[in-house]
Amino acid sequence: MTSIDDKIKQALSAEYTEIIAENDNTDANPFKQMSAGFKGRMAWMYVIAMFIAAISAFITFYAIYQFYFETEMKPLLAWGTVIIVTVIITQVSKMWYWSELGKNRIIREVKILELQLAQVLKNQDK
Repeated sequence: MTSIDDKIKQALSAEYTEIIAENDNTDANPFKQMSAGFKGRMAWMYVIAMFIAAISAFITFYAIYQFYFETEMKPLLAWGTVIIVTVIITQVSKMWYWSELGKNRIIREVKILELQLAQVLKNQDK
């Protein structure tokens, strides 16, 4: 190990280890990441995205059912278009949500790095 690594380890406090433990606990499981996302400032946007995805999925299944039992060409094309559009809407909303989860994870890591840097600078000033 290098001397900076030793300094960083010495700078760790109880507060930092609690934050690390909480972060490791959250990052350990995607479901915990999702629940952590619903506790932040963007929770209302996540709820809207999940609502849109759920409604779109329901419409997709209904359209598939209608498509299966349709016999004429024009309604078949209409239901097929509905299926394609609602699948795209569902996937886009889910992709946006998962990218936001990734962004939240990166923000947590940057905050930990800031805390580490602050601890090292504080210990160097002593």
